[in-house]
Amino acid sequence: MKLLEIQAKIKEKGIDGFLFSSKPSVFYLSRFYSTNAYVLLTESKKLFMTDSRYYEGAKDRLKDWEVILFGKKNKKQIEELSDIINEMEIKKLGFEEDRTTVSFYRKLKEAVTAELVGFSGFLNPFRVSKTEEEIEIIRKAVEKTDRVFAYILNKIPQAKDELDLRRMIINQIFLEGGEGESFPSIVASGKNSAVPHHETSHTTIEKNQPVLIDMGMVYRGYCSDFTRTVFYGKVDRELEKIYHIVKEAHLTAVEKVKAGVPVREIDLAARKVIEKYGYGDYFLHSTGHGVGIEIHEPPRVSHLSEEILVENAVITIEPGIYIPGKYGVRLENVVVVRKNSCETLTKTPLQPFKIG
Repeated sequence: MKLLEIQAKIKEKGIDGFLFSSKPSVFYLSRFYSTNAYVLLTESKKLFMTDSRYYEGAKDRLKDWEVILFGKKNKKQIEELSDIINEMEIKKLGFEEDRTTVSFYRKLKEAVTAELVGFSGFLNPFRVSKTEEEIEIIRKAVEKTDRVFAYILNKIPQAKDELDLRRMIINQIFLEGGEGESFPSIVASGKNSAVPHHETSHTTIEKNQPVLIDMGMVYRGYCSDFTRTVFYGKVDRELEKIYHIVKEAHLTAVEKVKAGVPVREIDLAARKVIEKYGYGDYFLHSTGHGVGIEIHEPPRVSHLSEEILVENAVITIEPGIYIPGKYGVRLENVVVVRKNSCETLTKTPLQPFKIG
C-alpha cells in the first residue's frame, strides 16, 4: 500500500488533511468495504469513520487505524464528521471534488472551520500503477472469468434467452469465488450484438446468429473485464471477415503496449487496422480503459487522450466493429503494462468460437 506516499502528497500540496468520501477511494486506502465510511488522512494520522453496521468489523481489521464510530452523540453524521475535523484544528482540508455531491460540499463547508480545497483525481497517480499484490488479485479475477466463459460457452444452446444466459454467468461467477459482477453482464445475440452496450433482454438466442458476451467479476475488491463474440450455428461470411479484422486490430494494439507510450497510439494502432479494411465508421468506442477497483479507471485508451502509459497499469484492449441492424464483434483482453512490453492476463484464445 502506498499510504505513506499519499500522506507525503497531502503535505506537498500544502493542506493539513484530506477527506476521502467515495466508496472506491475509501476501499483503496483501507481495504475495508463499507457503504457509509470516510477516511481522513493527515501527514501522520489515519482515521476511518463509519456507523455501527461496520464499526466492529473495521475495528477488528484496521489495527493500525483510528476507527471512529458515528452515532454515539445523537447528532447528524455531517455534524459528527465536522466536529472531528474541527477538533483536529485542520486549517486546509482537501476533498474529492470530482466525487462529492454539491449537497455534501455545502453542508461540510457550513460546518467546518477549515478552508476546503478541491482536487480531481487525487489518487489517480497511485491507483493507475498497480502493486504486484494488486496485479495478482486481478490475475486471479481474470483466470476465474476465463473459466466462467469456458463453462458458459456450451450452455448457450440451452439458454431460453439473453437474460437466462446472464443468470448462468452470474451463478458461475459466484461458484468461482467471485463477489458479484463487476458490471451488469452483456449478452447480445443477433442484431443486438451491433449495439456496443446492449442491455441484456428477453431476446431469444437463435441459431445461425452471433452471441456477444461481455462480462466481468469482482474478486477481493478488484474487477475483471472480458468480451468474446461466439458463432452459434452457421457463420455469415462478412461476419467471419469482420471477426478476423477485429482480431488483427486487437493484436496490433497489444504490440504497442509498453510503459512510456502515449495512450492515443494504442487506440490509433487498432483504429488504423479497422480503417484499412473500410470499417472505420463502425468502430464506435475507444480501444480500452484502465481497470482495478472500478471497472472503468484511468487511463482511457482513446486517440483523444493525452495520457502516457505507466508501468504496471492494468488496461483492457477491446476493439470492435458494429454493423447496425446486423451484428457486431468485440474481442477484449486484460493486459498489464510492463517496462518493455505487456503481459496478457486473459488466457482465453482470440480464435473464433463456433458452437452448435
